[in-house]
Amino acid sequence: MEKSKEKLKDRICSIVDSNKDRIIGLGEAIMDDPELGFKEVRTADRVKETFGNIGMTYSDGLALTGVKAVLEGKKPGPTVALMGELDALVVPDHPRANPQTGAAHACGHNAQIAGLMGAALALSEAGAAEHMSGSVAFIAVPAEEYVEIKYRLGLVKEGKTGFIAGKPELVRLGHFDDVDMAVMIHSNSMDRSEGCMGVGESNNGFLAKSIRFMGRASHAGTYPEKGVNALNAATLALSAIHARPIRDSRSDQEIHAASTTKHSAK
Repeated sequence: MEKSKEKLKDRICSIVDSNKDRIIGLGEAIMDDPELGFKEVRTADRVKETFGNIGMTYSDGLALTGVKAVLEGKKPGPTVALMGELDALVVPDHPRANPQTGAAHACGHNAQIAGLMGAALALSEAGAAEHMSGSVAFIAVPAEEYVEIKYRLGLVKEGKTGFIAGKPELVRLGHFDDVDMAVMIHSNSMDRSEGCMGVGESNNGFLAKSIRFMGRASHAGTYPEKGVNALNAATLALSAIHARPIRDSRSDQEIHAASTTKHSAK
């Protein structure tokens, strides 16, 4: 049994290697045609074309542009989702940015989709489903980057989405209901002197807030004390945010151990 598993793994890796140029070519094509969140029509088309070429049935238009295909195993079991993100960032001075929109794949999502499609191709062609207990869901996710917030709030107002980001929208719509575990990769900048990219170990989430500071008009010469300067309030808020202590990236245990060692040395 163990030998058959190893043979299947070798077969899958061999298929990836033999399709290296095809997989890299897909990533490069997406790199040169970046699209912003909830607008990734051409990128989604490339995903659908790949699924179609390998004979996988897919659902599209999920959270506007998302795509999902499922490779069902021969035996019942859990569903593992492999994810890749479709969208780009707004980086107009990037050398491969879209000159009209300023979109650029400065965060490596083109590599995510290439990896996702490579996995779908290899697992499908290797006949992995015949040996699987459970399923693999391949999900191309829209709108991961928090950009064009005003546009996305407009989508929510119009009822086209319920959230301003792709993953929570897919969760809201039930596209993760059949998923027991989700996995994805994210590229990470390594030491520039090494001239290479790596895979990020961890990423933090965040919330986007729109804050409006409202002032109150008053005659500057006659009743200056009755006015409220919105710019002053915004400046104080920015200064407070800037002065906020940065959370140490180490774990509490590591911080405690370092502190204990320091005091012991004294």
